[in-house]
Amino acid sequence: EATAPVFSSTNLPFSDAPLPELPSPLGQVLATFQLFERIPVPDRVTVLGLLYATIDFTRDEEAFRAYDRMTAHELFLRMGISERFVRDFLKPTLLIGLFKPPEELSAAVAMELLYFYALAHQTSFDVRWIRYPSISELLIAPLARSLLAKTLPPAGEAAGEAGGGPGGEDSGAGEADGAGGAPALTVLGGSRVQSVQLDAAGKVSGLSYASRGGSEALTGLDGCVLALGSKGMSGVVGGSPELA
Repeated sequence: EATAPVFSSTNLPFSDAPLPELPSPLGQVLATFQLFERIPVPDRVTVLGLLYATIDFTRDEEAFRAYDRMTAHELFLRMGISERFVRDFLKPTLLIGLFKPPEELSAAVAMELLYFYALAHQTSFDVRWIRYPSISELLIAPLARSLLAKTLPPAGEAAGEAGGGPGGEDSGAGEADGAGGAPALTVLGGSRVQSVQLDAAGKVSGLSYASRGGSEALTGLDGCVLALGSKGMSGVVGGSPELA
């Protein structure tokens, strides 16, 4: 029913002049005025009733509760929005954003979604991608290098840092300059966790993982964070009797 606009490059209706960044919802209305290809203008005008609801539903706690008690469908009827606009625009929008039709949503929840996606911002809807260099080169690689450069304090220095160096001053030993300690982070690319071992207290004490060179193990662990999907987690649980 409508073509999604690129707000930052939209022109004024029936003009080649660029659309300035206007307060919501004026910017959205003007940017999309010519893009509703099948919904008649009289039906579009009826949506103005929602502007009052947008201001009113967060007026105070009692008003919000009142909106929360009614369905979005009831709100659209009270605001006089045309059946066609609800059927062809508002209902599909709610189905995409909240996965339910207006009849099954509270008016407050529906208004919060519509406010955020259709009223709160104008140019924030435009998706912007980094052209060059890539996201990996610009963001991920520098972060990885920064983490890999950090080191742990040398043995016995942790207590000195906690209490300060001689004279009560920080010893200043080099996590930042990378001097003296073991790497704080080791990246094992191409590896896959196979199982997790627990100690007698039920805490993680080690894990085994598969790498290109075969199966390896890590022991003496204080904890383990698994960022896995359902398939990967099923594999780890299946290989870990203590977890199963």
